[in-house]
Amino acid sequence: MEKSEYSFGAYRYFIVPNDQISLFDAIEEKRKKAVQNFFSALVEEKKRSWEIKGRKHLLVFNRQVSSSVFICKFSMETKKTIFIESESDIENIDEIDYPFIYVIIDTSHQIVLFELKPSVFSSLNVSKDKLKICFEKIFSLYGFEVLFEEITDSNTFWTFVNDSRGIFEISMTLNSPNLFGGFNNTNEMLKEVQETYNNSQTTIKLTSKKPILHNIKPDNKPLSDAVEYVSGGGGEWILTVASKSGERKKYKSKHNIRKVSIRHINSKSHQNEAKTDILHALDSLETILKKEHTDEETD
Repeated sequence: MEKSEYSFGAYRYFIVPNDQISLFDAIEEKRKKAVQNFFSALVEEKKRSWEIKGRKHLLVFNRQVSSSVFICKFSMETKKTIFIESESDIENIDEIDYPFIYVIIDTSHQIVLFELKPSVFSSLNVSKDKLKICFEKIFSLYGFEVLFEEITDSNTFWTFVNDSRGIFEISMTLNSPNLFGGFNNTNEMLKEVQETYNNSQTTIKLTSKKPILHNIKPDNKPLSDAVEYVSGGGGEWILTVASKSGERKKYKSKHNIRKVSIRHINSKSHQNEAKTDILHALDSLETILKKEHTDEETD
């Protein structure tokens, strides 16, 4: 029986220059061309395949819901043994199987949604890491590496803060932005840092031997902007607190990934409902880019 609703975990991807790319290259133009070439080839050829640790992995184009939003199937080769009747015995035969998950990729906002399906990939992290390896096999040819970061809810950070007796440490790793139209002040600060130092990440750490860090609250705009940037998929935060019982506890943003539900993604007769759900889910996840997504939708 066909499922009526599918659950997805949300990630932001970054395509960043590796050590082999020259500072004198037109990096932004080269990155756009790499992305365009990859997805144009995927749509035309219908699928791409890679081998990881002796197993074939497939990314199969399913359909587009807008000019920048692609629905794909992502699969890892598995072998299963079946038993058949022979003339005088029951014999076992190994068959190749390609169970899959749905993956939705928004190239405009650099968001990827991975279907939660433990029977195919044991966790979201496993499916994310597999697709990252596949992507890097392509984008490394252009001089880029690929990063995936969890999209989380910024309210989670403040809930951990409010439920604690005090804060020992806040550590934030922020990816240098390559997103268009960012409005978050942290985005602008990171651009200035990157232009000065050509770095791909910036780490900010506030630490104290006792849980007495001050001004850790939402109305501290520089801090709340950084939390919002990370929660939008721009990096990772790690929060170390003293619980109300006095116990030292550590929380990580990557353990609190946002999830969205999409109806009838596999049903040909309900594609409009799926399309509406997908575009609404992507819009609800966007917190660090200006919402100026005016791409024309495809039928």
